[in-house]
Amino acid sequence: MTTVRVVLSGLIWVSLAPLFYSAMSVSAKLAGAHLSVWQIGLGRFVLGLMLVPVIVRALKLSLWGRQRFLLTFRGLCGAVAFLLLVAAFQRIPLSLAMVLFYLYPAFTALLSPWVAGEPTAKGSWPFITGTLIGTTLILWPGESTGGLDLGHLFAIIASVLCALTLLLVRRLGKENNIYTLFFYLCLIGSMASIGPLLIQEGPLLPGKAVAWIELAAVAVFSVGAQLSINQALVRIPADKVSVMMTAEVPLVASFGVLYLGEPIGWRLVVGALLIFGCGIGLNLLPTKSASS
Repeated sequence: MTTVRVVLSGLIWVSLAPLFYSAMSVSAKLAGAHLSVWQIGLGRFVLGLMLVPVIVRALKLSLWGRQRFLLTFRGLCGAVAFLLLVAAFQRIPLSLAMVLFYLYPAFTALLSPWVAGEPTAKGSWPFITGTLIGTTLILWPGESTGGLDLGHLFAIIASVLCALTLLLVRRLGKENNIYTLFFYLCLIGSMASIGPLLIQEGPLLPGKAVAWIELAAVAVFSVGAQLSINQALVRIPADKVSVMMTAEVPLVASFGVLYLGEPIGWRLVVGALLIFGCGIGLNLLPTKSASS
């Protein structure tokens, strides 16, 4: 009975994780109409910064952890990735930004030998090539693309930083608990957001009620996303969780196309399918190699 309960709870958490992440991305997109990148970033990170010490103290865990330099660097990569993604949301369609962001499985495979000391598997290269073709289809200049924008670059850099963050988590997770990793993300993210926020030309605090609601949504969904994926990883193998997380792409893209009325063309569809499919293939590779 206990095993059944663990499996069922794992399925619930792994289903909630992409929903929370999708809700966070959508909230960040909508908040961009009323808030700056720095306001959204600080709103996301401050709530976690306040909650994590309370959780860690209740569970009697270490807060500051080991290898603090790498923990800080990992927090910086994760924070900048989020800020760049929010900036991309403000410049290009939400659906396009999410598709480009989900290049991170390919970047993870490419960076793995240098960061995690794990060579890139030979079977990864066809999938990496597929993501490159998909990206080229999407970004190739044409009437439907409207030209390249800084938002495209922001989304791709965010994807690279996300891949680096995941690889660092693999190293740091051996000696640190999941709450310590989240704490450093929130700490560095708050520090990275508050400086630019203080010198920006606009007001420090949101001026409209709707902006406060959107900011609260980003913060709450962020904490829910982090806690749900951590709970899922405790109960379900990481490769299966990674595959489930790809559900964020169609969820967010559908919202952008159906609700926001974002344009969609054949190159975006084909490119997205290539990136999406190859990302799933890369996430499934560890399971295949382990079984063989």
